[in-house]
Amino acid sequence: MQVLTTKCPFCKHDVETTMEHLDGPVVCPSCEKPFEIEMPTAVVSSVHEVDERTIRRNAKQMASRPDERTLAEVHPVVFRSRPIATLVVAVVGIAAVVLMIMSVAGISLAGYTDETMVLGPASLLTWLCAIVLLVIAFVVGYWMLLSRFTTLTVTNDRTIYQKGIVSRETSEVQHDDVRNIQLDQTFFQRLLNVGGIGISSSGQDDLEVVAHRLPHPKRIIELIRENQT
Repeated sequence: MQVLTTKCPFCKHDVETTMEHLDGPVVCPSCEKPFEIEMPTAVVSSVHEVDERTIRRNAKQMASRPDERTLAEVHPVVFRSRPIATLVVAVVGIAAVVLMIMSVAGISLAGYTDETMVLGPASLLTWLCAIVLLVIAFVVGYWMLLSRFTTLTVTNDRTIYQKGIVSRETSEVQHDDVRNIQLDQTFFQRLLNVGGIGISSSGQDDLEVVAHRLPHPKRIIELIRENQT
């Protein structure tokens, strides 16, 4: 517990009190008169002009703002946010691999063989399975690339949302200005702990930050709320 010592403005007697008593007046134990204690603040004593070279030379001796700390950096999840599409891609991919192996090895399926359907060095079925696997690889790669270039960053001062592979879009909201935080989760997203977050500030009617498919969205909201003053 911190104890503050000040002088009574009436009898000049030393008065000790704690931080909890700064919300209202205190009573001097000597003259029994109430008075309020004001916390000391820094006062500007002078102002003068200097050039940038002088500022750079004396940078280590000058006061500066505290560094902004990154508390969390989150990317959208790739597969948990698309459970149905992921299941379809997995089933189709496994089927394509199995059929390709059977076609290359010349194994018949239910009495059917495609040995007569040959296109170049491989059978038509092999080419078809290869095309399907390339499409699946392209889709999964696009999902991962989109997740990599979409970032929600929470610092001790603001929330920043950046997205875009070619063009870049950035939105940010100061934590002190946050008016409303919305959590968007379907039933399956709640089971998978995935969801969307929308943030609006006091100066805007619309949501300024809208992020989808984020992991642990409730933790992100709690982190933002903890850093509001």
